[in-house]
Amino acid sequence: MSAKQPATPFQLCSLIGRIRSELHTSIETELSRQGFELGFSQYIVLKKLGSEGPLTAGELARALHHNPGAMTRLLDKLEQQNYLRRVADPADRRVLRIELTASGRTLWKRINACGERVAERALEKSSEKERAQLQTLLNRVLENLRQPA
Repeated sequence: MSAKQPATPFQLCSLIGRIRSELHTSIETELSRQGFELGFSQYIVLKKLGSEGPLTAGELARALHHNPGAMTRLLDKLEQQNYLRRVADPADRRVLRIELTASGRTLWKRINACGERVAERALEKSSEKERAQLQTLLNRVLENLRQPA
């Protein structure tokens, strides 16, 4: 993009995609640098469960835009590592909810800082006003995309 010509809508949307990709890579790099052997998908599952509490595998798959089969494999791996467990939902015993184990909660507290450091680095030279403007604009973009065409 040239400084003289404003970016096209597609270029701006493409930039959002590149930022997303770079964020994923940067979080994985930070996790690795801190000695954690976790990919971004594992990190984000632990983040979702750590911040929202128990969810079903389907809820996780939808929230993270994952294929249900891939989500099951990812959850199996985290369960084998004793970071999460599947428990029967007290309201409906046919439903299994995924929750963090004590080990998973401890891990989440440690890896959450990695994501926070990356996010702070991404926005370190922006003012509070610029961050608020960015949030407003990105929320508008998201709302526009969610509207029927």
